[in-house]
Amino acid sequence: MRYQMNFALAMVLACAGFGAFAGSNGVCFAASHVLQQGPGRGPITAPRDPELEKQSSHNLQVAKYYFYRKKPDKNDKDGWDRLNKAVESRLQEIIDTNQYYARMDDVFFMLGEVYKRMGDWEKAVENWTKAVKETSDEKIRSEAQKRLDEAKSQSKDQKKG
Repeated sequence: MRYQMNFALAMVLACAGFGAFAGSNGVCFAASHVLQQGPGRGPITAPRDPELEKQSSHNLQVAKYYFYRKKPDKNDKDGWDRLNKAVESRLQEIIDTNQYYARMDDVFFMLGEVYKRMGDWEKAVENWTKAVKETSDEKIRSEAQKRLDEAKSQSKDQKKG
C-alpha cells in the first residue's frame, strides 16, 4: 500500500512538473510520452514538411532535366551561361528553402557538377565534399569522390605547369 501511494504521488508530481494532468487511473498522459525511452519514441530529427519536399523534388528534377537534356549550341557561350545559371538557381533555391531536404546529397553533387561546367573548381570541390559527407548512397559517394580526386589531380597539374 505504501508503495502504491508513493508511486501515485510521484506520478502526480511528474505530471505537475510537465504541466499535464493525471487520468482516472493515475497515469500522467504527458509524462508517459516524455519519459518514454528506446526505439519506440519516434524519429530523432524533425519531421519534414511534405509540401516543401514536393517543391524541392520538383526543383531537383527540373535542374537535372536542364543539366542533362538541354544543350545549347557548342559556340553559344551566352546560352551555356544562361543554362548553368538556371540550374544553379534551382539547386540554390532548394538549399535556401529546405535545408533538411531528403535528397540534399544529390543537390550538392549536382551543384558541384554545375560549378565544374562553369569553371569554378573551388565551389565544385566544396559542394562535392558536402555531398560525400551528407550521403548514405554509395553511388553518389563514389561519383563525388571520383570528382574530388579528379579536381585534386587537375590542381596538381596546374601547379606543375
